[in-house]
Amino acid sequence: MPPPYSAQFLKSMERTITLERLTRYLGATGQDVPKALELYEYNVHLSEVLYGLLHGLEVAVRNAQHQVLTVSYGTAAWYDPAPLSPYWRDQLNKAKVKHGIGGKPGKVLAELTFGFWIDLIKSANHWTLWVNPNRTGQGRSLHKAFPNAGVARSVIHDRLKAIQLLRNRISHHEPVLTSSNALYSGVPTFITLPQLVECMEWVCFDTAQWMRTQFRYTDAERILKHVAAMKISL
Repeated sequence: MPPPYSAQFLKSMERTITLERLTRYLGATGQDVPKALELYEYNVHLSEVLYGLLHGLEVAVRNAQHQVLTVSYGTAAWYDPAPLSPYWRDQLNKAKVKHGIGGKPGKVLAELTFGFWIDLIKSANHWTLWVNPNRTGQGRSLHKAFPNAGVARSVIHDRLKAIQLLRNRISHHEPVLTSSNALYSGVPTFITLPQLVECMEWVCFDTAQWMRTQFRYTDAERILKHVAAMKISL
């Protein structure tokens, strides 16, 4: 049950949080403001506990891809000869001249968003970065960054894209909570906690287990199960 909010408190919430921001939760609770606030609180708690899982996944995916491409190109600055889009080439050039970076590959790449690493796996890079060297000798074996996957490149790309959308929603304080034991990452995309950790397993089983035990996986699981038991449609 939600706390016994006072009339004054509810009035304050309408001014600071706003009913508009509670729209999704009000719809799920039959316009019951206290219950909607309870769901809002659960969404904040869930966003908080997901941070570690998303942090670990993003860092691991980035480093795994960086290591494979460093070996493949024979340089940590593999992004210079790599066939990147004009947009990412521009972002790299901006990163290189940032104060304090000094052109060091590790610092340059740390300036790039998660979207950069996901774009490396898109279909346009299948024959240039993803697969073994083809007849033209251009392939760079990026698939080795996900040694345990056993699924198509497109599956990995789409899963990472859903995780990126989830991450962005959390960063912008948007709803990610559902009543179906899944995480909402944007219409019509949902991702489950097991799918999130499975994506980490594609990179490294040990790191995935570490994330599961140390980064509040069970807390996220508990929140989702509790909301699912409330018998609402969210």
